[in-house]
Amino acid sequence: MEHPLTIEQLASAEVSLAVASSLLYVEPDPAEVAAQVATDQFSDAPFGTEDPFMAAGLAAMARWCTATRTAVAVELGCDPGTVGEEELLASSVFIEAVGALRREWLRLFAGAGAPEASCLESFYVEPNSHMFGKCTLAVRSCYRRHGLQVENFRREPDDHLGLMLGFLSRLVAEELAAREAGDAATAEALAAEQEAFLVDHVLPWLAPWRHAAASHAASDYFRGAGDLVFGLACAFAERFGIRFDGETRTFKQRK
Repeated sequence: MEHPLTIEQLASAEVSLAVASSLLYVEPDPAEVAAQVATDQFSDAPFGTEDPFMAAGLAAMARWCTATRTAVAVELGCDPGTVGEEELLASSVFIEAVGALRREWLRLFAGAGAPEASCLESFYVEPNSHMFGKCTLAVRSCYRRHGLQVENFRREPDDHLGLMLGFLSRLVAEELAAREAGDAATAEALAAEQEAFLVDHVLPWLAPWRHAAASHAASDYFRGAGDLVFGLACAFAERFGIRFDGETRTFKQRK
């Protein structure tokens, strides 16, 4: 492994991957977004902040949160510093802002027709963007080796980026548990599985996905989410000696 992670770094990567998974897979919820705004969640991150894409993504999402908090303060006639979750959830300005995020999330990632920034591996790598093909089945097999199954697996593709980031978070958690138990062989095998999953199913199409998200996102929130997810993947891939080449727009093994 090119850059082994400490126990603390592994724990931070696990949390960050889970957050990224939720941003893409779960429709924005007022209570969740209120917590993000009230706690300045995107002012920092536990893992990957040295990556420029990650830093740009955090900055954009933090701008959205600050602007939203300020708009709510104007509506309520109070100082932005006093606006917490309760005030946000009672604000019509905030509820409309989250409503706009939900519409944007649907347009970008879910879409009644073709999403503008599809999160499916199949969309980018399968002939004619065929769903439930080899990619989906290969990812499903990876999940099953760890006792996991998508709830609506007959109707919902397994190769959704949000699900795959969540799976990586799970693998990191298992590696962390193995290392804490002193089981070096299992920890190494889990790290190798993470690398293979990244290389086979996530990294090959991540740059086109980020470009689509950046091109079609209307808000700092989702422009930032695209950069955050991409930068997090870049930072995580570095542990395996894999870097993003900006000239060729591909991921390559460091020589």
